[in-house]
Amino acid sequence: MGKENMQNISELNLKSLFKILTKRKITFFIAFIVVFIAGLTLTFLVSPEYSSTSQITLSDNEIFYNDSLYKYFPGEADSLWIIPNIEEDQMIDYIVGKLDSIDPELKSDVILNNALNALQGKITKTQLIKSINISIDRWIGIVTIESYARTSDLAYNINKSILDSYVNQKKTELENAYNVLLEKLDPEIELSKKEIAALEDEIENETINLILNKKLDTAFEKYDVLETTRQNMVSNKDLFINRIKIIKPPELIDVKNTSSYLRNILLSLIAAIAIGIIAVFSVNYFKNPKN
Repeated sequence: MGKENMQNISELNLKSLFKILTKRKITFFIAFIVVFIAGLTLTFLVSPEYSSTSQITLSDNEIFYNDSLYKYFPGEADSLWIIPNIEEDQMIDYIVGKLDSIDPELKSDVILNNALNALQGKITKTQLIKSINISIDRWIGIVTIESYARTSDLAYNINKSILDSYVNQKKTELENAYNVLLEKLDPEIELSKKEIAALEDEIENETINLILNKKLDTAFEKYDVLETTRQNMVSNKDLFINRIKIIKPPELIDVKNTSSYLRNILLSLIAAIAIGIIAVFSVNYFKNPKN
């Protein structure tokens, strides 16, 4: 079949299409108007959706890490999020591990219930869970909290209540860990002092004893680590318990309307045209005497 025949068939099909549309134009307009009005009604009657955003990360308290503290109190050091002196790639894995746990913690019953109390019955627990979205950027170590609601005030209050609840909860947990370690340090420091004194007494009665000297060096090392850690903790309590750093707090003026009216209107228009054409050919098919 030649190109001219193909072109003639295409032109014939287009002419037939326009002929049917012209013949059934009333059907097309009725279907078009019904669908388009329904789409517009749905677009403007459904409440718009607003979003509020906040961002947090781990505060940079790496000046307090040392391997010796992990040697004597590994569990307590980890509970305080004190980063060990390890290779850079391992340190990144350590920090990412702390970040990854934030997602389930933000959605835990404790945080959600505290947030619900702050919201004073404005939203149910199921709605609260569905309204928040957590994303973690592992490369730059930032956690983004997004909240969605039908009003800008509610979107902001959801985000603020979740963030405040989490920051306060972590502060409480870290303060408990801080107190536990601090309570363990004092008796250990006293034991180290007594051990050093006893070893020094033994060394006085010995001319040369390499084993005792090595024990004394180890005892002095332990005492130095414990005493330095205690001084740092007492002098810088806030740095130990405020490990969650708020990079971007939620702001009411920053709440965004995420509803796209133009997109919905265009979709309504496309749907109306498609349904109108389908209605035209359906009516034409059933009213055609050949059928």
